[in-house]
Amino acid sequence: MDLFEWVLQANVSAAVVKSNASTWLFLLYAIVSICIKKPQLLTAFFMSCLLFECALFDDYSESQLYLLTFIIYSYVITCNVFSVKTRLACGIMCLLCLVFAYDAAFYGVNGFYGALETVIYNNIEHLFICCHIIIIYTTVNLKRITNAIKSLCYSIGCITRYSVNFTIL
Repeated sequence: MDLFEWVLQANVSAAVVKSNASTWLFLLYAIVSICIKKPQLLTAFFMSCLLFECALFDDYSESQLYLLTFIIYSYVITCNVFSVKTRLACGIMCLLCLVFAYDAAFYGVNGFYGALETVIYNNIEHLFICCHIIIIYTTVNLKRITNAIKSLCYSIGCITRYSVNFTIL
């Protein structure tokens, strides 16, 4: 069972998550939020997914949903717990939300694009995934991870040097 289907309790004929990308992003955000002990990014991602997946928001137009997503991520920018890189990545997300809202308002008529499908409309999912990956990347401290791997290798090396009966298979 897909994670969002479980959370939303949607039936089989209702709106189903289009790809596993949102599930993987949700899991990545959950892991990052647990590691950095800051749930704001996970909450923002989850709320933006709920806007588009939950039947409660079906009355809103697509441009209004993007503007609500803009409001959610603009709140994350104001949180002082994140680095400048993470705030800048959230700013990029806000800019994307504004561009998508503009595109949906002026080129999509009641959610139907017809013959006027723009390049932005055709690549919305890819742009969002890239932006979310950038946000996740800015929260991960790569230097800390490489130092932990180095210390693990060093400790295994020390154990093998000073233990006669220890062998690595």
